[in-house]
Amino acid sequence: MKSDMNPPFLIKLRSSLACHARDGVIFVAAVALLGWTGSWHWVPELFAHFFLQYALLLVILTPLLFWAGWGSRDNRRHWQWLALIATLLAGFAVSPCWLPADSVRKANSHGSLNLLQFNAAQNTDALVQWLIKHRQEVDVVLVLEASTGFAGGIEALAEEFPYHIEKLQDDPFGIALMSRYPLSEAAVLDMSDDVDFPALEADVITPAGPLRLIGIHPPPPLGGELAKLRDAFMQKLALRLVAQLKEGEPTLVFGDFNSTIWSPRLRDFIAKTRLRDAGQGQGAPGSYPAASARISGWLGIPIDLMLVSEHITVQERHAGESLDSDHLPIVTRITY
Repeated sequence: MKSDMNPPFLIKLRSSLACHARDGVIFVAAVALLGWTGSWHWVPELFAHFFLQYALLLVILTPLLFWAGWGSRDNRRHWQWLALIATLLAGFAVSPCWLPADSVRKANSHGSLNLLQFNAAQNTDALVQWLIKHRQEVDVVLVLEASTGFAGGIEALAEEFPYHIEKLQDDPFGIALMSRYPLSEAAVLDMSDDVDFPALEADVITPAGPLRLIGIHPPPPLGGELAKLRDAFMQKLALRLVAQLKEGEPTLVFGDFNSTIWSPRLRDFIAKTRLRDAGQGQGAPGSYPAASARISGWLGIPIDLMLVSEHITVQERHAGESLDSDHLPIVTRITY
C-alpha cells in the first residue's frame, strides 16, 4: 500500500520511527567503528567491548527502519541498505562465538578437565559454599580478587583441592589456584615492575599428562596509566608464552582479562601467541556485570576469558549461577 493511502497519523508515526531508527543505527555504527580504532588509544578501545550489544541493537533497529521507511517518498532507502550492511558486519564480528573453531584437534584426546574461574570481588564465602556442594564437578579453580580472608576457604576445601598456590592480597589483584591434581613448577609471576599485579603459573599433573595453566588478572584500562600497565602486563605475558609454547605442552591462559576478544589489543596478543579463544563456538558467555549477564548473555560483557593452545578442545563453556559478586563464574570442560 502506498504511503499516501495510509491515515495521516500512521504516516507521521512511521516517519518518526524511521528517523529514530536511522539515528540509532548511525550512533551504533559510529561507536562500533570507533572501537575498531582502539589500537591507537585506550579511550576508543573501551567501545570495542560491546559488539554483542551492537549486533543486538542493529538486529532490532534495521527491520524497524525497513518497516517504517518502506514506500516513503523521501530519500530513506539508502539508510535502509546502509543499516543492513552495518548489521551484517556486526553479525560477522560476533559470529565466531557460535561457529566451531576449525583448528580444534578432536582426535587423540586422552584426558578431560573441568575448570572454574571466578572473580569473587573479595567476597569468597558464597564460592566456598558452592564448591563444598559441587566439589565433584570441578577439577581446578581459579579465584580472582582473592583477599587474605580466603585462606580459610582454601583450608576448608583442602580435602578436595589439596594442591594450591596463591598470592592473597587485600586489593583487587589477589589470586589463587586450587587443584585436585598435583601442581608442578608452580610459581607466582610478577607482571609489573611498579605495581603488584601477580599472575599464577603451574603444570597440573593429570592422569593424561601435564597441562600448563596461567591465571591472570591485568588491571582495567580505566585511565591512561592503567591502560599502559595493562598493555605492559599482556606484552610481558606474550613474550613468556611465545617461548613456552614452542615446547608443545598443552597450555591455557584464563582469568579476568579486563578486555574482550573484540579489543584490537587483545587480538594482537592472540596473534602473537597463536592461542585460541575458548569461547569460540560456545556463545561467548557474558560474565560482567552479573546483574545484566543473569538476564541474558547478550547483555553481559565476556571479559572472563580463556585462551587455549591447539592441543586443547573446548567441549563446553558456560556461565554459572550468581555467587554474590559483580562477575558470574565461568565453567569450562576441556579435553586434551
